Amino acid sequence: MPQQKWFARLRGQIKDRCGLGWGIADRNGDTQLTRRINDGKQHQNPRQSVQLGVPWNPACSGDIFLKVCQLKQLVDERHCSLAEAKKKLDAKDSATPTITRSVEDEDSGWEAVIDDFIDRRRQVNRATTMRDLNCHMKRVLKTLQKKPRPQSGADLMKAYARQHFKHCRPGGSGRVVQLNNVRALLRYAIKEYGYDARWKPLDNDDVRELIGTDDRPTEDKLTPPVLPNDLGNLLDALRDADRLSLMLLVGIVGIYGLRPHEVSQLIWEDGHLKVRPGGKRNKATRGKKQKNRLVLPFDVPGREGEGEELVKMWRTGMIRFPQAVMNRINEVEEKGFKPVGDEIRQQLERFKWWQGLQVANPGLTPYSLRHGCAYRMHKSYDRPLSIRDAAALLGHTPQEHHASYGQWIDEAGLIEAVERITGAGRTTLQGDTLSPLDLQTEAA
Repeated sequence: MPQQKWFARLRGQIKDRCGLGWGIADRNGDTQLTRRINDGKQHQNPRQSVQLGVPWNPACSGDIFLKVCQLKQLVDERHCSLAEAKKKLDAKDSATPTITRSVEDEDSGWEAVIDDFIDRRRQVNRATTMRDLNCHMKRVLKTLQKKPRPQSGADLMKAYARQHFKHCRPGGSGRVVQLNNVRALLRYAIKEYGYDARWKPLDNDDVRELIGTDDRPTEDKLTPPVLPNDLGNLLDALRDADRLSLMLLVGIVGIYGLRPHEVSQLIWEDGHLKVRPGGKRNKATRGKKQKNRLVLPFDVPGREGEGEELVKMWRTGMIRFPQAVMNRINEVEEKGFKPVGDEIRQQLERFKWWQGLQVANPGLTPYSLRHGCAYRMHKSYDRPLSIRDAAALLGHTPQEHHASYGQWIDEAGLIEAVERITGAGRTTLQGDTLSPLDLQTEAA
């Protein structure tokens, strides 16, 4: 009886372990794996083939068998094609350090995973988010290439924080976003490429340690509002300097409480100014149909009707927004909303009166115009607007509104609020002290 050839025995082992439809053959000294997909068409059933990169040699039969089993497992678990499974397995193998594997091989493995991760995220993220993600992924590669090389997900995240957080404020959103992107990458590598569990990212408590704590007083974290008199004076200064286009833009943003980029979404509908949806996109809004948001003017006291007059100028084309801002608005579909806000900031920061206002009020930004509207809603009129109504006009939830604006309570504001209710001013003269009441005591 002739002796059975080595590859015949190996084919039998593969059939026993993987089932029907999995076969191997010699292709120019390399091992080719073929998968027949059973569609009930017999010899016409579709096939998928890949080169394993393992020599067709009896000494390599163990490696061939192992690789076929790994690919079968990936195809079943990931519901992917044989070629996709091969790509994932190659990336995993090249990223797993061994004594004989070169640094270049390890780097190319992570590069393949990161490229695929970015492509997948590009389907759901907008352009500005993708710019940040690309930057963060480049930093991940730098961290992986720097010695000592990270050997686990925890090592990678800690090394990333050490190398890239020197100029990123503790407790800030910059650290949160970067670490969330690194965590998402590691989970993607484990789920889609079968990476070892040691690449699992840090848990929430350890991540909070890397994020750190912002030790600034709470009031210092908030973007300060443009106070009512400052807004009126700013509009007057723009008018006096013949900067009417910028005056129109600043006035509409400040009086109606818009996010700066929302000037690119304004429409006139049913006799009111409204903002089309889409400028603020997150998990809560993605995939949901949103209505145009009604916005109403909150004029500076003593300048009533100014907001409606500005909108009338905008509607009739009597005055247009600055041309540079209009250029950015026309590019929104291609480049997103962020360039619109950046251009508005640049326009304002070139105006000397605004520069002086920033010196007097550190932290002032174009967003302060929107915060100034929220400030007037609650503190400038005899009847403050309810939080629910204010949140609806500003386009966020009551919880977000309270968290963002509920802490604007300084001593002057408290005194003013109490005086409005009680109608009382000071009850003692400067320098007076309060002494105990002279109560008659009952004789013993």
